[in-house]
Amino acid sequence: MKTMLKSLLVITLLGVMSCGQSKKEKESVSKEIKEELQEVVDDLDAEFKKLKENVGDVMAKIGEEYDALSDELKAKFRSKKEDVEIKQKELDKKIEEYNNAAADKKEALKAEIAQLRIALDKSIEAFRAEMAKEAKL
Repeated sequence: MKTMLKSLLVITLLGVMSCGQSKKEKESVSKEIKEELQEVVDDLDAEFKKLKENVGDVMAKIGEEYDALSDELKAKFRSKKEDVEIKQKELDKKIEEYNNAAADKKEALKAEIAQLRIALDKSIEAFRAEMAKEAKL
């Protein structure tokens, strides 16, 4: 009887101890996941910051190219330049929205930012090509 009670006590203590270890492991894993998630968010924030700077540089170059055009060509391309600037503002707004969003909305906003970036790149490319073509004529 005493042996049985001692065995039961030892088993109970082992069970309690193992539960405690499991809880610690869960906390450790949870902490690691949070740290990795934070690293991913930080990387995305840095990537979007670099994207915003890059777009700003490209827009500055386009502005210089536009300013170098004759008055007649400037009048012709004014609306297209404004369209490109609107797309840039939309992209900037989405990046800002991403930075202020909750974690569950960030993935959807990330996809929207990628789509806006592609649209902006295409608009910039077409605008530059058309300006270059008209400037040569």
